[in-house]
Amino acid sequence: MQSKNRKPSLILLIAALFAPACIVSDQAASNVTVLVVTASPDSSGGGAPPDTTESPATPTFTVAHLATPPGAAGTTRYITDPESKDYAPQKKAPSGTDYFNSNRFERPFTAETMEYLSDVDLTRVELKIEAPWVYVTFFFSSARAEGIGQTVYGAEFDTDKDGRGEILAWGVSPPGGEWTSTGVEVWKDSNNDVGGATPQAGDPPNPNADGYDEKLVADGQGADPDLAWIRRIEGGTKVQLALKYSALANAGEFLWNGLADAGVRRHEWFDYNDHFTAAEAGSPLPAEAELYPLKGLWGVDNTCRDAYGFDPTGLEPGLCLYTGDISGTVFYDGTCDDLSGWHNGILDPGEPGASIGEVLLGQGACPSTGYRSAVPGADGSYLFAGVPAGTYCVRHEYPDYIEYTTPYEATVNVTAGASIVVNFGIFVELGCPPGGF
Repeated sequence: MQSKNRKPSLILLIAALFAPACIVSDQAASNVTVLVVTASPDSSGGGAPPDTTESPATPTFTVAHLATPPGAAGTTRYITDPESKDYAPQKKAPSGTDYFNSNRFERPFTAETMEYLSDVDLTRVELKIEAPWVYVTFFFSSARAEGIGQTVYGAEFDTDKDGRGEILAWGVSPPGGEWTSTGVEVWKDSNNDVGGATPQAGDPPNPNADGYDEKLVADGQGADPDLAWIRRIEGGTKVQLALKYSALANAGEFLWNGLADAGVRRHEWFDYNDHFTAAEAGSPLPAEAELYPLKGLWGVDNTCRDAYGFDPTGLEPGLCLYTGDISGTVFYDGTCDDLSGWHNGILDPGEPGASIGEVLLGQGACPSTGYRSAVPGADGSYLFAGVPAGTYCVRHEYPDYIEYTTPYEATVNVTAGASIVVNFGIFVELGCPPGGF
C-alpha cells in the first residue's frame, strides 16, 4: 500500500492501529501449515510517511505441506552398480566401469587428487511404486559426513523410452531420517534436448542446450509443494527419494536410472557427456593416460537404465545388460525298463543323457549359429549362462547321421533372469542294445 504525501484523517489512523498483522486462512487446521504474510507496524510514532522510493519489506512465506510420503518397504525393480572402494587406494575406478562416450560414469573421486567419495559410490538403486508415490532408494559404499548437504541423489525418468530423460528428480543428502523437501528439486526437459543429437552418446558441446530446463518444484516451492521429498533410512546408511507418480503422468512404461553427484550438480548440463569434451572431463582410469586424472566431470556415479513395465528390445539407449540362462540335456528317448515314454520327445525319469555332438547357440532366429557352443557333459547336460536378452537359436549338431524325437533346433527369447530349458531327444530303435539304456 503506497503512502500519500498528506496526513491521514483521524479515522484512517485509528483503523490502521487495529489492522491485523498477518493474513490467515479460516481453513487452517492443526496438521496444515498456512501461508503467512507479516507486516511490521510503523514505529515512527506519526509524522511524515515513509519515503515511497524505498522497497517494501520482503514477505515471509511458510510452505504449506498437505501430504508427506508414508514410506514403503520392498522393491519393484533394482539396478546394481560397480563399486570402486577396493580400487580407491590406487586412485582409480575399476576397469570397464566408466564409459564417457556412453554416458556411464564411475567417478566417485575428487578432481585432480582423486580422493575417494564413498557416499557417491553407488552399489545399488531400487525403485518401488506404491501409488501415488514413486520411491527410489540409494545404496552406497558408506556414509560420509562431508557429503551431508553436498552430495545429490537423483533419478532420471525416460517416459517415451527414446534415451532422453524427461524428468529429473534429485535432492541433497539430508541430515536425518525425517522427510524433508529442503534441497529437493524436480526438473523437466521442455524442449527435448537432454541427450544432445544422439541420446546417451557423447556429442560435441552445444552452448544452446539447456538440459532439464523447466523447474516443477524446488525446496517445496512450486505448483505442488508436496511433489518430492528425501530422507535417510536404516541408520543413515541409505538415502530414499520420494516423488509423486503424477510427475511421470502415471506412466505405465518408462526407462529409469539412478545417480549420485557431489561435483557438477547442474541440471541444465545434462547429459554431462554432451556438455564436456573428454579432455575437459578427465578420466578415472590411469590406462587412459592422456585423460587421467578427473578434471571437470568429477564426483559423479550413475547407473545403466532399467526398463519398467515392458520387455525391452535391447536397442534402448543406455539400457542395462539383461541376461538369462539357456540349459538342457541331450538324452536317449526311452529306456528298456519303461517303454511307456518311448520316443515321446520328453525327458522322462530314468532316461539317460547322451554325451555326444555339440550344442550351438546363434544370435537371431533359427537357423543361426556362431555365438557360443557347448559340449554336453557325461550326463548329457549343457549350459549357456549369462546370455544377454534377445532372440537366439539353440541347435544340436552331431557329425554323423542321427534321428531326433524332438526338433534339433529351437528359437528362444531370453529376458532378464530367464532360465530357458531346451532338451534334445535322440531316436533309438525299439530293442535294447547290449548293456541296455
